Amino acid sequence: MTTRREKSKPQKPQKNKQLEATQEPPKPKDSGTWKENLGKYLIDISKYVVTGVMITSIFKDMEDQFFIYVFAFFLAIPALIVGLVLTNKKKGN
Repeated sequence: MTTRREKSKPQKPQKNKQLEATQEPPKPKDSGTWKENLGKYLIDISKYVVTGVMITSIFKDMEDQFFIYVFAFFLAIPALIVGLVLTNKKKGN
């Protein structure tokens, strides 16, 4: 007499239901508010203006250096200040 072999099915891993109940689902990454994003953008603009003026002054002899430095200063500093104010997070909020 021959015995019939049953093919064994792979067993599914048992899930611990109690463990599942205690785990929180992953939260989506918060991209921040539009004010924070605008603040980051203004800080980047400030950095690019200062970097551009510095690199340009190194590689090219400019005739109106004073005007370009003053223009860059009056463009970069307000952008930096507004960007820092917009990205400021208080601990209470």
